[in-house]
Order: sequence, then C-alpha cells, then structure tokens
Amino acid sequence: MNVNDPAYSEFVRTAVLTQTVYTLQDQQGLFAECPSESYQDDFGEPTPVYCFWHHADTARSCQQEEWANYELIAVSLTDFMYEILIEMDQQEQLLGVAFDAELYGSEVEPIELLGDLLDEIQRRNMIDDFPDFDELQRYRLEWEQMLRQNQIIH
Repeated sequence: MNVNDPAYSEFVRTAVLTQTVYTLQDQQGLFAECPSESYQDDFGEPTPVYCFWHHADTARSCQQEEWANYELIAVSLTDFMYEILIEMDQQEQLLGVAFDAELYGSEVEPIELLGDLLDEIQRRNMIDDFPDFDELQRYRLEWEQMLRQNQIIH
C-alpha cells in the first residue's frame, strides 16, 4: 500500500469497511476521467485516469466544470474489484483515487489497488464477506508471477 499517501490508505480502509466506492458517470456510462500527471501514452499525451472516491460527498465536490452533469454512482466493492479493476487492468488503464475538487489524488494501476484491497480484507478478517476473494487473489498472484518472470527476462 502507498503508505506515503494518507488519502490512498484511507480510500483502501474505507472502501473495505463500507464495501462501497463512488464514481461519476456521464450519460453514456463513461467514468469521470482526467489527464495523468505522471504517465504518458505512446504519443506523449497524458494517459487518462478514471476517478473513484470512498466518500460520496467528496465525489460530489468534483461535480463541477466538465463533470457538472455527471451522475454520482455507488459501486459495490465486489463489483468494483471483480469487474472494474480486472477490466481496467486488462485494458492497461489507470485509476485516480480520493481526488479532491482540484483533482489532486493518487494515480494507481488497477492491480496495485486490487492487491491493497485484498490485503485490507484479509487483515480485517472479512474474507467471508467477499465470495470471489479466492478468485481475485489467484488473479493477483498470476499477475505478480508474470511480472517476476518479465523482470527475469529483461
């Protein structure tokens, strides 16, 4: 877990305890996004960062300017982990968590956030609350194994 960022740590803890995360969506169902401060695509353009929050009020505070007409959506943590994070990982997308109204927050890879959420679930002895925990843990371990193999090759 990114212990250097208290807002990220709070996102992980709160999301596990409430089993809910929030996002903003437009009429087409697209998540609120902003340009990355740290990552660029192959063309030198900032990578899109899709934003999620652990408090509805914080997400609402971001419903301004280009996101003024976006709808606040609550997502169960199970759906977030199993559907959104896995899909975003497979599409090599980035997440923004705990962004404030000035769009300052943590940019994170989906698999990193998934791992931190699974660790928090395990630490709190809440595995029984998440029926897909073992499957998500296997996905994470396969990814970590693949990463280690790639590091050995390079």
